[in-house]
Amino acid sequence: MTGARAGRWWSKRRVRAFSLVELLVAMTLGLLLTAAAASLFLSVRHLYQEQERVAAMKENLRFVTDFMTRDIRGAGLGEDGSVDLVAGLQPANPNAWLQERFVVRKAGMNCLGETGPWVVSVYRVDQGQLYCGNEADPPQNQPLLGQVRMMTAVALNAAGEPDWERPVALRIELLLESQSGNEVRVHAIEFVVGLRNAILDHYYAL
Repeated sequence: MTGARAGRWWSKRRVRAFSLVELLVAMTLGLLLTAAAASLFLSVRHLYQEQERVAAMKENLRFVTDFMTRDIRGAGLGEDGSVDLVAGLQPANPNAWLQERFVVRKAGMNCLGETGPWVVSVYRVDQGQLYCGNEADPPQNQPLLGQVRMMTAVALNAAGEPDWERPVALRIELLLESQSGNEVRVHAIEFVVGLRNAILDHYYAL
């Protein structure tokens, strides 16, 4: 094969290189795909973290509602078996039916684990924390739940009307805050605690 023929054969077999424009387009498409994959990864991770956060909040709420229910439902029970519901469940402000702080008194054990013939549990919210405490000087307090914006409670009588003098149940509402990215969400949780001794007294009075 002569030199001229070899050159023509090589020029036909030579692979054409990418132009600068084609290279820039390919790089741009690669960056777009990488950004899309990273965005998808971040979205999936955020969703997983949100699910974990909601599950933890639900578990904490389940514990707190069960804890408060066990403590409150025995309100007013004396050591001798007598029942004094007016002293057993008291509002912080006697002039309002909707309370942000309330007191439970009974024989047995309070929310701090203290025992006695007439122990006290005080429930309130302070600086985003739900606390239970006692009436010592200074009072002892135990945090129960964080990220609480507000707690309201109202005592209900047998007709379902607000009544702190003849209560048979206590309706409690908690407003919780949660952070999702830059967004703050508010969740309202409501539960009702039946006062066991009041319900029994009302039943036997019928």
